Amino acid sequence: MTDAVVQTVSELVACASRFSTADDIYVSLRHRDGTVRVIVYDGHPRHTHPRLSAACDARRKATLRVLTAVVRACGGTWGLDAARQPGGGTRMWAVLPIAGARAYGRAR
Repeated sequence: MTDAVVQTVSELVACASRFSTADDIYVSLRHRDGTVRVIVYDGHPRHTHPRLSAACDARRKATLRVLTAVVRACGGTWGLDAARQPGGGTRMWAVLPIAGARAYGRAR
């Protein structure tokens, strides 16, 4: 399952680095309930104007095309939203079922 998890972390961190001007990016990796959960926080604030927010989300999603393919191949889910921590920013996450991540690794 290493291939799927490493690719997922790489895609999320690369996206966070591209969109955030902050020096810090927070990465959380958890193995729980038959899944691997990857969460990445960056300092890019969510836009308050609906059109700017939608455009920014569209750019992020376009940047994460490879992530979309990996998560889909593993049978997982991913998304992005506002960070719930003080200081704001953006939270991106992916959940990979372990069985799907293992199958992804074997298929490569």
